[in-house]
Amino acid sequence: MEKSAPTRQQLLILKARHETVRKGLGLLKSKREALMKEFFGVVEESVRMRERLTELVCTGQRRVVMSEALYGTEALNSFAHASKREVSLEMKVRNVWGVSVPEIAPVRLVRSLDARELSPVGERALVLQAARDFENAADMLVNIASKEIKLSRLGEVIRADTRKVNAITEALLPEMKKRIKIIERTLEEREREEVFRLKRYKGKR
Repeated sequence: MEKSAPTRQQLLILKARHETVRKGLGLLKSKREALMKEFFGVVEESVRMRERLTELVCTGQRRVVMSEALYGTEALNSFAHASKREVSLEMKVRNVWGVSVPEIAPVRLVRSLDARELSPVGERALVLQAARDFENAADMLVNIASKEIKLSRLGEVIRADTRKVNAITEALLPEMKKRIKIIERTLEEREREEVFRLKRYKGKR
């Protein structure tokens, strides 16, 4: 920080800067607290979604094994091949306390029988249920990926803000306070010297 000249004007300027920095620090801390609240809320939601994903995958896997045992691997592979499709995902940006947070736009991947263009008569219920399980799991994966992207962005900003808070709290504000004290002491000494000089002058007269 550039040192101020020991004058009353510079003292007032430095005090005004100190107050501005102090208020800015308060706003920065409020922003960081809000982002941390958002961060941990997303963490909790992500954990619940991962638990649900595990359930869906386990259930779907059991149904696949049972379907393979009942109908054969070839029938299962034929169904899987017929169910192949491309999925497009759209990214969007949401503003959280002035921070641009990327997210994946919600998408519904679970299809109806009509959307599959399959006849319910020609397909086994167990196979369709397994397909729905894995489509639900894919749905969940997209949502989890969106949460992970959000967590990564929020984490970056929180770390950066924490570094700023620490720098202001531990370095900038103490240095400004120190400089203010130095100028105040210098001005007080000058005033005392001026009073002493005037007294001596009057004494000589």
